[in-house]
Amino acid sequence: MTDSISFNLNFHKFNRSAVHSFSAGLHVIYGESGSGKSQLIKTMAGFESDARPNFSFEGKSIPESIQIVFQNPENQILSHTIETELSFAFENKFTDFQILQHRLDELKSDLPMIADWQRHPVTLSGGEMEMLNLITAFSTDPDAIFIDDGLSFLNENAKNHWVKWIRSKMSNIKTVLWFTSDPADLQYGDIQWELSLSGLKTVNLESNLTHYNYRHSAGKLSLVMNDLCFQYEGNNTHILEHCSCNINDARSIGLIGKNGCGKTTISKLMTGILIPDKGEINLYIDGKTPRIAALDQFPERMLGPDSLESFLSELVVNQKMNPRLINKCINRLNSYQINWELVKDQSVLDIPWSNLRMALIIILAHCDYDVLILDEPTFGLGWNQKLILSQFFKEMLTQKHLILISHDKQFVSAHCDFIYDVDSLSIMHNQHVLTNVK
Repeated sequence: MTDSISFNLNFHKFNRSAVHSFSAGLHVIYGESGSGKSQLIKTMAGFESDARPNFSFEGKSIPESIQIVFQNPENQILSHTIETELSFAFENKFTDFQILQHRLDELKSDLPMIADWQRHPVTLSGGEMEMLNLITAFSTDPDAIFIDDGLSFLNENAKNHWVKWIRSKMSNIKTVLWFTSDPADLQYGDIQWELSLSGLKTVNLESNLTHYNYRHSAGKLSLVMNDLCFQYEGNNTHILEHCSCNINDARSIGLIGKNGCGKTTISKLMTGILIPDKGEINLYIDGKTPRIAALDQFPERMLGPDSLESFLSELVVNQKMNPRLINKCINRLNSYQINWELVKDQSVLDIPWSNLRMALIIILAHCDYDVLILDEPTFGLGWNQKLILSQFFKEMLTQKHLILISHDKQFVSAHCDFIYDVDSLSIMHNQHVLTNVK
């Protein structure tokens, strides 16, 4: 039987030290973004790091055979097709083609939504990539698996399914440590933990989380889709088929639906990055075409290795931001706990996702755009950080309009006065978020 994971964790600044042991089973460890979850995983796994964590290890006992499901699902992709990604580990383990093919067919059966196995994995949605990464991590039958916010792109139904899937693949020799920024995920654990900057402790399921205190005024944004159809090249099925809606006088529109249903595709059709195969999609404010900024669910795709300061300068050069607003924008960043002097020169690849998302939202909100399209902006945010984002929306939406794409139904319903369900092609007028409703 595999030895349990154990170590002595020291938080020297707070003069705290404790021995922690993780027996076989599913452990869920909650922590706000910035609490050190990723650093803890890297240290347990023996990775070298330039970062200086606020803790140290002694007496570490970790199984030799471990797998990590990374926070950024793209970081785990090795191959050019979904099929070769699934078979990569087996090709290094089995020489018998029939055994390899049998195991590959078993893995494929866990992804029934995939119609074309020759697609590049990065063309999948964030949630679909997470599903793929879970399958490849478990396929090698390791003794322990560390999940770094690796289910955060999944909607509630998908998360329930994949937690059951994880349990079906575990035996009494498997230990899974699932690190998450969502306190609601604690319900899934055999044992629940909380990691903070001052310590690691077990917790119970009771939560003192408050509700969002949020309202905004009515807006003038219209979203019109008429018999919209779209199919990616090489895919055998339409990701969007005969989608229609007519939303008017919105301030904030939410798009919800299961993973891979086409939410991100709709945003790309709105901005013109993609062209529909049939039908049309249009955004209007007071009958006029608005100026649109879109934040990708993977923000680093927008900037590559560039810094936030170079991005800000580029916005000024391209006349997207008034240079007179730069100091106001920087002050706003600092007021929302993003120290501009510390992050401005860093490559965006080195900035924590939560800070990067928040920084980009604030910067784009100070630009000459009428509508911000935000794709999964709450990914990786803990509860307190979601409250901070909520407060910024309250300030931003006095002048801007918002399209929010998210699997987080609670966040969407708390901030959007219209919600479009891509699964059922239905519209909900969510008036409780509006002020002065008659």
